[in-house]
Amino acid sequence: MTARTWVIHGGGLAAWAAAALLARDLTSDHNVVVVDDAADTVDVVLADPDGMLLQLADGAADDLLADGQAGFCLGALWRDWRAGKDIAVAHQEPLPNIDGVAIPDLVHRAATSATEGHSYADLLAPLQFQARAMIAGHYAHPSADRQSPRSLLKPQIILDGIALATRLKAKAQQLGVTAVCETEAAELSPFMTLDTRPAAFAGDADWRTRLGHDRRLTMYVRPRRAPQPYVEMRLLAQGLATHVALPHVEIVSLDYDSALVTTDQARSGITSLIGETDILQETDASSGPGFVRTPWRDKTLAFGLAAARFGPLMDGVCLDEQLRRLATHLPGAPDQVSACAAAYNQALARDLGHRADRLHLIRLQGPGGERLAPLGPDLQRRIDLFQSRNASVALDGDPYDAQHWIMLMASLGLQARRHDVQADRLNLSAAMGSIGRMVMAFDQTLAAMPSHETVLNSLRRAD
Repeated sequence: MTARTWVIHGGGLAAWAAAALLARDLTSDHNVVVVDDAADTVDVVLADPDGMLLQLADGAADDLLADGQAGFCLGALWRDWRAGKDIAVAHQEPLPNIDGVAIPDLVHRAATSATEGHSYADLLAPLQFQARAMIAGHYAHPSADRQSPRSLLKPQIILDGIALATRLKAKAQQLGVTAVCETEAAELSPFMTLDTRPAAFAGDADWRTRLGHDRRLTMYVRPRRAPQPYVEMRLLAQGLATHVALPHVEIVSLDYDSALVTTDQARSGITSLIGETDILQETDASSGPGFVRTPWRDKTLAFGLAAARFGPLMDGVCLDEQLRRLATHLPGAPDQVSACAAAYNQALARDLGHRADRLHLIRLQGPGGERLAPLGPDLQRRIDLFQSRNASVALDGDPYDAQHWIMLMASLGLQARRHDVQADRLNLSAAMGSIGRMVMAFDQTLAAMPSHETVLNSLRRAD
């Protein structure tokens, strides 16, 4: 039987992750080649511990943690975001119901019933357990015991993207993937072609006006402090700054609008933020945010940064989702390509649209949000659903946790108008007492949790 050849263009993280996935999951009558002609620019990656990137890397997370090239990430901290307050954006496991009523509905009822004037956001804040652990600089592995307050924690792994790409390249080659040059690739008749090169990006869902930038300046600096278990975001006059600290390097980037800010001004913004320090490397490149709504067309698939880019906080997460979708839509024969492409495009467009809407909502509610494009129809519908009934904010078919949207909207100052009427049948004092005991249990657990630095040091290999 003639082998079906998959050709992957690009030599960075997305290319080698896709190569490892295809080599692992395709049958023996397929082969995979990588045209190692360019590298992508994902410098730091946030990955789910159970996600596809780490599944493919076979223990890379443990090795990179031990080598000081990885850490734990509980979410993002947006500094001075609403009325000078910091906004924590963090996923956690769903809060348990109380007598069948969702806790956000009970909190909403308490907020509207109380005479003290407590806001809905203030009452929900103590229940954002992962965000509170993140801000405290603490971390402990989540517990499998559902009765433990630590069971609500949901950490990600923060990885050096270049080191992870090296591991995935070794894995792919071990599975039989070969690297070829452009001349050799031109002689092939590919069954499928994947293009992961950032230069190939031509997103038809252009998010520059929604997120307010089209370029990114990135500086790699020598570590000055122990890394924190969160990504720090701050809006400067020049643009949105992102600070990610790994034990061996700090990566500070600035997303900016090249029509309003020069590269020198962007550089000045970063240096004013980080102060005098050793800059190990600096890059400045086009980084217009957006995504391709139909990345799989006929026998060509745009992948990685060639299919979606939103910034340091999300690019690795988007790649992991693309890998997961591809793993469930692999065609084995030519007559399967069309159906696989249609299903893949539909699922991925929904996922990327959801993630982009969430980022757009945060930006809109922050400083300078009035300069961005207004709400899109899907985001407007989510907000309307939240404000009207407080119980469900996902769009039809979206497989996302409604509670996370509720916490996010409340943190940003959006207010639900009414709660689940079932909350009215409960004794409010008793219900709030139960919530208070839950918070006390977490406070005791948080006080006993080790610091992020202590956990990382315990995993490090001796020099």
